[in-house]
Amino acid sequence: MKKIERILAIIVLLLDNEIISTAQLAQRFEVTKRTIFRDIETIELAGFPIISHSGRNGGFSLVHSFKLRTHTYSGEEKQELINALNVSEGLFGVMDQQNMIKEKIELLQGATEKSQQVKTRFSFQSPTMHRPEIEAETKEKINCINLALKQNKKLLIDYVDNKGDHTKRMIHPYELMLMNGSWYIYSYCEARKAYRYFKVTRIRQLTIQQTTFETADYMNQKPAEANGELVQLRFRKEDLGKLYDYYTDDEIQVMDTYVEVTIYANQQKTLLPFLLMFGNGVNVISPIDLQEKHKQEILKLAETYRKE
Repeated sequence: MKKIERILAIIVLLLDNEIISTAQLAQRFEVTKRTIFRDIETIELAGFPIISHSGRNGGFSLVHSFKLRTHTYSGEEKQELINALNVSEGLFGVMDQQNMIKEKIELLQGATEKSQQVKTRFSFQSPTMHRPEIEAETKEKINCINLALKQNKKLLIDYVDNKGDHTKRMIHPYELMLMNGSWYIYSYCEARKAYRYFKVTRIRQLTIQQTTFETADYMNQKPAEANGELVQLRFRKEDLGKLYDYYTDDEIQVMDTYVEVTIYANQQKTLLPFLLMFGNGVNVISPIDLQEKHKQEILKLAETYRKE
C-alpha cells in the first residue's frame, strides 16, 4: 500500500473511532510503529488536530469539533454506493482502489447504521456470455484498458479480426462498453485512420504506451444507427421461453403450432449466426435475401462432414 493511501485510511479510522492505538494501526497496515508515528506527524502537518493519549489505553484521536458529519449520506444511500461498487466488481473484477473505497464507506456507516442497512445483494456468476476462464482473462484486459482510459494513453494491441488475421494496431481508447454479451472498446485506430469497435476477447495482447493522445469529440464519430428492414421469423413453439431472452411481447406472436417474431434489423451478418443457434427450429419468412443467406449457411454446415 502506498503511503498516501495509508494516510487516507488512517484519517478515516480516526474519524470513525474515539481512540485508536499505535499498535492497532501498525498491525492493520503491516508497518512499524515508527512508520505510524511519521504518518501521524504528516496528518498533523496537513492541518488535522490530533490528540495523543498516553497510558495503557492510549493512542490517537481527532478533536471532536473537527470530526466530519457522517450523515452527509443516509445509511440507505451509502448502501447503494456499496451496491454500485459490488456491481462494478462483478463486471470488471477488482479495479484500482475499489476495496479501499468500499472500506471507507463502510467505516463511515458506523455500527448503528450497519444494523439498519438495506439488505440488497447482487450476484454475478457469469456477467457475460463467456466461459469462466475467458471471463477472468477478459477482466484482466479490462483492468489494463481502464488504466489507459484514465490516463489517455495509447494502446498497442495484437488483434484477430473476423477473417482470422492477426494485425498490430495502435489505438486511442475512448469507451468500454458491454454489447450483446461481450465487451468492446471503442477507439481511434491509427492504421485505419478511423474509429472502430474492437472486441476485447479478440485482443490477444495489449500494451499500454508511454505516449498519450489528445482526446477528440468521439461521440460525433460514432456511426449513425440505420433504420433497418422488417424481418419476419418463425420459430418452434417449444422455443418460446428462449425467445423471451431476445425479444419483447410486442415482437412475439404466439400461434397454435409456432411462434412468429417480427423485428426491424440492420445487421444481417450478426443475425445469421444467431439463427443458426436454433438449428432447424427457425425459418426466415422475409426478407427473401436473408432467407437465401440462411439457406446458404445451412448448406455450408451440411458440407462440413461430407468433405471427410
